[in-house]
Amino acid sequence: MSLVGGGRAGGLLLHLWLGLQAFSQGQQSGDNAAYRACTEGGGTVVSHVFCLPPNYRKDVLPPTGDGEPLPVFFKLPISEISEIDDHKSIVTLRLSYKLSWPEARMEVNMSADWGEEGEINISPDNIEHIWTPDVIIHDLVRFNKPEILNQVGALEIFKDKRVYYKVRSDITIVCKAMEFGLYPLDNHKCYLKLTSFGYDSQHMSLAGKWTYRKENQRTLAFNVEIRSLPEQKTIFSGSSSNYSVYGFEMQLSRSLGPFILSIYLPSAMFVSMSWVAFFVPPDIVPARIVLLVTLCLVLVNMFNSTTARIPVSNAVTAMEVWLLACMLLVFLTLVEYAVILRRIVLHHRQLERLRREEERSRPTERNGGGHTALLLQVEEEAGEGKVALGEEVDCRRRRKKKQKQKWQNQTMAEINLNMFKMNLDRGATYLFPFMFFSFNMFYWSFYLVLMPRYHTEGEASGT
Repeated sequence: MSLVGGGRAGGLLLHLWLGLQAFSQGQQSGDNAAYRACTEGGGTVVSHVFCLPPNYRKDVLPPTGDGEPLPVFFKLPISEISEIDDHKSIVTLRLSYKLSWPEARMEVNMSADWGEEGEINISPDNIEHIWTPDVIIHDLVRFNKPEILNQVGALEIFKDKRVYYKVRSDITIVCKAMEFGLYPLDNHKCYLKLTSFGYDSQHMSLAGKWTYRKENQRTLAFNVEIRSLPEQKTIFSGSSSNYSVYGFEMQLSRSLGPFILSIYLPSAMFVSMSWVAFFVPPDIVPARIVLLVTLCLVLVNMFNSTTARIPVSNAVTAMEVWLLACMLLVFLTLVEYAVILRRIVLHHRQLERLRREEERSRPTERNGGGHTALLLQVEEEAGEGKVALGEEVDCRRRRKKKQKQKWQNQTMAEINLNMFKMNLDRGATYLFPFMFFSFNMFYWSFYLVLMPRYHTEGEASGT
């Protein structure tokens, strides 16, 4: 009895399992009826994964059924910022360009091996059979797709009639917001913006997500931060309608370290070296002239070599302002010494004029002395020798007094000249460092605080 009962139970289980299999196959066959009808009706079969109806048109937007705009979703994993060419105002990104959208007109083959996630990967060349979004990249310069043997890309079809296309790409775009008035203290905002060319926001909406791993970024002249698009830039206003926009914002801030080491610090040292000239005695003309002229030439050469590498700007850059100020301070040091030399030249001219006046007066005195001797001889003969001798003594006294006055004037002129040189150098020793430090405070405050705040307020106000 137990054996018979066990056999009946096994037979019931087998019959139940076969029934379930038949039901499953029947249900699957029923679900696949649309695919079979498409293939039998002359539709286009792609990789035995889906079928496109005979009346399928690639130039017609896929229907959504509820009247809503067709959702196109992007995934943009950014590998790195490959290059930033500020002379051409272009930025090159390396990323995987991925986008997905629903295609309700295709009939999928339910009997295909869809895997656990309900997707099948087919050749990317099959993308030519179906409708694709007419997405454009604003300010695009180049869109490169690397190839080894074939195009590095993939096309995935989902069981719920979604298309997922991805391709490895290098994208180069123009960064229109690059202005170099603050160079090398400049910051820039560049945008990667994707939008439809022919379908406005009522027919197509763009959304997505991006990822960026900063640790994979190679060393650049800029520090890079990537952010989501501001709200006001998610809509592009056309001539007659608005278009949905998706993308991200790149914040580029130039690395200041190399410029401090190669430009700012050396030029500041050259300006400081010019102050050594104030401690060199003004009478040692070659020492001061050689020092100051050499520093001027070095700064001029630095200015020429640096400005040759500066990107084109419609305003004087911060770097040019700094170097011009350094050149001016060294030049003013040379002007200060030129004032001293001019005073020395005037002093020597005055001494030369006095010497010539003295030489002119000597022949007259010699002639007057001969005449006096003759008068003495006559007057002695006449008995008046004592009176003439007294006149000669008075004349000698006047000459000595005049020579003494002349010596005192020369001594005072020398003292005044030395005081002028000492006071001018001493005043310059305090004035020039004060001017340089004041310039530094104004320069760094203006370019690091005031100008960025001005640009931020201008962007916030929409100007």
